[in-house]
Amino acid sequence: MSDLFSELKIGSMTLKNRTFMSPITLGYDDPSGNPSSKEIAYWTRRAQGEVGCIITDVTSVDPNVPYLGNTLCFRSEQSIAAHKEFTDRIHSYNCRVIPQLSHPGPESISSFMGITPLAPSDGYNSMGQKVRAISIDEIHHITNQYAQTALNIKKAGYDGIELHCAHAYMLLGSFLSPRRNKRNDEYGGSLFNRARFLFEVIDAIKETCGKDFPIILRISGSEKIEGGNTLEDTKTLVPCLIEHGIDAFEISGGSQYEMPNKIMPSHGESQASNLKEAIEIKKISSVPVLLVGKINEPQLARDLMNEVDGIVIGRALLADPDFVLKTKEHKDEQIAPCAACLVGCVGQQSKRLPGSCVMNPFVGKEDQMKLEAAQTIKKVAVIGGGIAGMAASRYAQMRGHKVTLFEKSNELGGQINLASLPPHKQELQKWIQYLKKELNRLDVEIKLNVEVDESILNEDYDAYIVATGSNPISLQKGKEICTAHEYLKGDFPIESGNVLIVGGGMVGLETALALQSRAPQTNITVIEMAPRVGMNVGPANLVPLLQELKAELLTDTKLEKYENEHATLKHKEEMIVKDNIDYLIYAIGSKSNQTLYEKIKDSVSEIYLIGDASNPAQALDATAQAVQVALTI
Repeated sequence: MSDLFSELKIGSMTLKNRTFMSPITLGYDDPSGNPSSKEIAYWTRRAQGEVGCIITDVTSVDPNVPYLGNTLCFRSEQSIAAHKEFTDRIHSYNCRVIPQLSHPGPESISSFMGITPLAPSDGYNSMGQKVRAISIDEIHHITNQYAQTALNIKKAGYDGIELHCAHAYMLLGSFLSPRRNKRNDEYGGSLFNRARFLFEVIDAIKETCGKDFPIILRISGSEKIEGGNTLEDTKTLVPCLIEHGIDAFEISGGSQYEMPNKIMPSHGESQASNLKEAIEIKKISSVPVLLVGKINEPQLARDLMNEVDGIVIGRALLADPDFVLKTKEHKDEQIAPCAACLVGCVGQQSKRLPGSCVMNPFVGKEDQMKLEAAQTIKKVAVIGGGIAGMAASRYAQMRGHKVTLFEKSNELGGQINLASLPPHKQELQKWIQYLKKELNRLDVEIKLNVEVDESILNEDYDAYIVATGSNPISLQKGKEICTAHEYLKGDFPIESGNVLIVGGGMVGLETALALQSRAPQTNITVIEMAPRVGMNVGPANLVPLLQELKAELLTDTKLEKYENEHATLKHKEEMIVKDNIDYLIYAIGSKSNQTLYEKIKDSVSEIYLIGDASNPAQALDATAQAVQVALTI
């Protein structure tokens, strides 16, 4: 057993504690391949938070083969100098820093530049683009690229490298996986043939950089899918990998295309999701074993030292860059929680937007947004106790303002209380519980069961923040018709029968899952006007949801008419009638509630409209607006 805050030695590298920051591609990179100012500020902030070692994003061994967006790489001697400035800065905080070294292979976006991505075998990647099998000569060339890039990394002052060989993903990982590697030469077939490329890369790096240059290998303890590498396969390789020069193992899991929810475990997935595999590998490993996968609570981080040598933390360090420091100081309740929602970190990337975090809108803006004391202290009224109102109240109070938060119901939380009701979504309550504690810690005045009207103008507030939320849209009324919100709250019980849910976005699908769980005797149909359901749901959340959901899903479908238990649907150009529909649930969005805002806006000098009251959207948008307003007042 080790203490989380004791030193850890990996090869020639010594860490002040046993925490690592996992690489997360957030879209902050620069076309030069050098660390951008945004990335530097982002990683520096985590170094200030006492992380032991930062693992930067994918660094491609080939500058012409990017991973996603503008991938880190080395283009020249000037690149080495630029990276050296970055490593010097991180080292000034007594923090180690290593890049994740990889050839993106089939996962490269080179196809968008007219270059077919390389792979062990012909096929298609996760983006549905063709990939081609590489030749043995190309394997040897890329092996040399790994060695040369590792040497550049060493010259740039990095403390070692993390070699990516997990998830049947990118070039080394796809070569290792029997699901991707269908070759019949010496680089395919048996486990050791599939690992040959990896062995040669390790050998080349050690020969070029020296035996003492640390290599951490990120590998799947198990690919967790039939036909993929198993735990026994990985255990078979471990002694050979150590013999070739691996100095530590980072145990991940899953398979990128088929099981993304096992790689980035979302709500519903277990914490420390690869622990079983890590424990078994540690039994046979003579080098340190690190664990990654939904390590998002401080006590969990401490307890894991009974099982492994170090932990790799990703999303929890987005939510709170001081996660490690606060864990060290036992300030557990002051840690902004990661609820494993994947909305800001992964979800934004799927929209080709820079990554962010619901709990921490400062992510990626560390060099722009500053929380500073207000020059003029104001009396502020925040109207609406959902996540937007709570976040605005917290940050305004932190700046020194005197905040009163009004909520018309008897509890804070707003629509997050609804969002946390479907199966596997209970973790979202972490946000509300944390904000409640913070509001109490900061002495924000909270008034529940108060529905604010124009009379608030008589109370002499200097500024008003209106966060009155939204109301769900329903196109019809009737005793057998309700909204998803009404059903989830329990205001409209359904025990059995045929149910039609109109709207196949996140709310519609999760309502269907809740209905399936609460009333197994129901027959559920979900219709969606778009070409596919879950258009606003990230893959790591959507894949397990659809695997569990037993409803009939109809896309490209619109409800034309519903009466007397008959639903007339338009599927593309075809009309379909569904009979004996006992209940109709609308999950087609919400409309902003701006009633109070319209009544008082012309009577006050400073007023702001935030959250769903401004425009119905995700919690990510609500907290971002809230913080921006709190910094403006």
